[in-house]
Amino acid sequence: MAGELAKVTSVRPAGDHVLCTRFEGDAHEYRLDLTGLIARSKHFAPLQDDANVVARLEIVEGGLGVAWPVETKWGHLDVSAETLRRIAEEQRPVTGADFAKWREALGLSLTEAAALLGVSRRTIMGYLKKDRLPAMVAIACRALARDNHLLAAHFTPARRIRPAA
Repeated sequence: MAGELAKVTSVRPAGDHVLCTRFEGDAHEYRLDLTGLIARSKHFAPLQDDANVVARLEIVEGGLGVAWPVETKWGHLDVSAETLRRIAEEQRPVTGADFAKWREALGLSLTEAAALLGVSRRTIMGYLKKDRLPAMVAIACRALARDNHLLAAHFTPARRIRPAA
């Protein structure tokens, strides 16, 4: 999904603060739970308790976002397709296979991954077999993969680094 500008091709309400959303170029339908977004932003307060308003959303600007019939000083209350795509990416479950790819992409041994995540080597081996990793592990893995500075600040090599001669 990453790379080009996100566009929503379909969206429908699917319960309290949940939207089923499809993005251009991606056949997968994502269930986006917007509870956190609504709870953390005063702009979305009108959606907090009114399921009727939440259900009356529509795609706007040719798919660049979705909007609700709630007036703000900038027009209708809306959220960008890019924000929705980012939420979809963050809410996607991380599997053991995903975890193995993450570890390989970062060049981490089992011991280094364990130290980085603050768990035992045995726990790391267990993660590799799981259908779904704990949410906090998924969040940490995504953050560490995105931010080289974060990784460098917390990485401890399994072998002692020898100074160059």
